[in-house]
Amino acid sequence: MPRYRIDDLARAAGTTSRNVRAYQERGLLPPPAAKDGRASIYDDSHLERLRLIDALLQRGFTTAHISDFITSWETGKDLTEVLGLQHAVTANWSQEQPFEVSRELLTTILGAQSEELVEKLRRMDLVRTDGDTVTITDTQLLTSFTELHEYGIDLGTLISVYAEVATRIDDISGILIRAAKKHIVDEHGPGWLPDTNEEIAETTRMLNTMRELGVAAVHSSLARSLDATLARELGDYLATAAERERERKADSAERGR
Repeated sequence: MPRYRIDDLARAAGTTSRNVRAYQERGLLPPPAAKDGRASIYDDSHLERLRLIDALLQRGFTTAHISDFITSWETGKDLTEVLGLQHAVTANWSQEQPFEVSRELLTTILGAQSEELVEKLRRMDLVRTDGDTVTITDTQLLTSFTELHEYGIDLGTLISVYAEVATRIDDISGILIRAAKKHIVDEHGPGWLPDTNEEIAETTRMLNTMRELGVAAVHSSLARSLDATLARELGDYLATAAERERERKADSAERGR
């Protein structure tokens, strides 16, 4: 399990070290997992709790409300099961491998459109900006952009294509999450929270299975769709190429007379 010092934990959660200390003092955040000399060491369970706190704060809850909610709900429940549900709800399914570069280097790579492209990437959460530093959150994706750019495809076009695809994926995610929510509401009513360790474990398994289904469905469906679409587009393209070749030969024969 990853280990974080307080500054690293705050950065990963998109908050500040001051907030982390405040949450811990108010009982919102569990004690550190370990100590390294005088430094507190945290793990992914703390990162997930911070994400949960942030989600509730964004919905308008106060820290006092969040503290009461967490304390009352966790009382008498198995900590392992609680952490499992917390992980299912808040953990990132995608695996980020962030990489920091200077704006100056990024400008050299992206060229004159650097500021515009970085802003587009920031709006899609593919980069984070902090002064003269740009943090790339999905290095694999940007590597693909760079490789396709080497074939002469404009970076702005590639980013626009990704944005359009991401919108479709957001629609799919919405369908899956709403289906899970509807199931819970139909079974237990709105606002229900699992009360026993068995209910917590069952809800955790359901949410994890739903996420796995979503990833598998998109991957397999996209692969089949790409095969079919490529075959269709390739057929149309080759028909156009054949017609162009016939016209070229006809023109050549005409000039040869």
